[in-house]
Amino acid sequence: MSEHKITLEQLQHEQLVQVVRSTPKKREELQVLLTGARPTLYRLSPRRLCGFAVVCSIALIALYAYWDLMMLTALSDRRELGARDSRKPLAAQLEREVRVLCWVMTTPKYHKTRAVHILRTWGKRCNKIYFISSAPDDELDTIVLNKTDSYDVLWGKTKEAFTYLYENKRHEADWFMKADDDTYVFLENMRHMLYPYSPDMPIYFGYNYKLFYNPFGNASYMSGGSGYVLSREALRIFVHGLNDSSKCRQEDNHAEDVEMGICLYNLGVIAGDSRDLTLRNRFFPMAPYTLLMSKYNGLDFWLFQYAYYNPRACRNCLSEYPVAFHYVSPEDFYVYDYFCYELEIYERPQVQELLPEKILPGQLYIPPSDNRYYQT
Repeated sequence: MSEHKITLEQLQHEQLVQVVRSTPKKREELQVLLTGARPTLYRLSPRRLCGFAVVCSIALIALYAYWDLMMLTALSDRRELGARDSRKPLAAQLEREVRVLCWVMTTPKYHKTRAVHILRTWGKRCNKIYFISSAPDDELDTIVLNKTDSYDVLWGKTKEAFTYLYENKRHEADWFMKADDDTYVFLENMRHMLYPYSPDMPIYFGYNYKLFYNPFGNASYMSGGSGYVLSREALRIFVHGLNDSSKCRQEDNHAEDVEMGICLYNLGVIAGDSRDLTLRNRFFPMAPYTLLMSKYNGLDFWLFQYAYYNPRACRNCLSEYPVAFHYVSPEDFYVYDYFCYELEIYERPQVQELLPEKILPGQLYIPPSDNRYYQT
């Protein structure tokens, strides 16, 4: 009996040794045989583990960037919506009732350095905005004209631009404003200025210059730099009459704003007075600091001689509700936007916003020139 027991123990010992020395696959089969279940083992090599960690990190970074972008977009939309709401109901009412189509004279070399910054700042407050150029652009709603990019043909480009807008876009707006790509415009103030006037009046507004060499007497034209805005009726009269060589220059050359003024004068379009109730300018053919801190004090400065109304350079000579400035850099577009549409001052007094009375055709009065420095 004892010998049989020893033999059995030796046999079990030998089987155990064989199991221990067997391959992992055989040991796994033995485990299945004894327990009835196959163990699940997941093993990753260091290289795969590192790759998995990199993928997870990239995914987390992408999710965070997406979340951050969505939050910034939401905050920007909320800020813009808040700015619009804070200016309601008058600004919204004016946007509906005084529709302004803006068109900007530009060239391909200034599409990305000037024009696109207009689109991102004051241009988005126009009811419609188009860019007149000699080539299309992927960011700008461009109207391409077959004219050379030369200052000498600005008058020709202006005629063609207004003609195209009249023939294709005249139903989109009541007023049509031309601006350069270095002009900044406050659309809310422009609409407030235009509100008393009917777009059926043959009238236009801008910074009034004395119309020199005009044989018909006391007349003015508008500075091209700070822009000018035509009523719907003024646009119709201009387009239908500009081919009359006795009234409008047929060649493309010569100063655009001067020829525009002569043509509109001869066609019976009224050069309006854009000054405010205290006779301060709302359009200005230079940047604000030229008025506020002017170094041009002598009467020989060309602006004082060209101005139709008495020009002044002083701290309180600029309207509190300006419409347009010229020679403004793209950087200053954003500065103007920030200070006018985002900056808030504690304890700032609230302005009571009122609409002016409508002007009937028989009530329209344009003051004559009061610039005593002008010599004929």
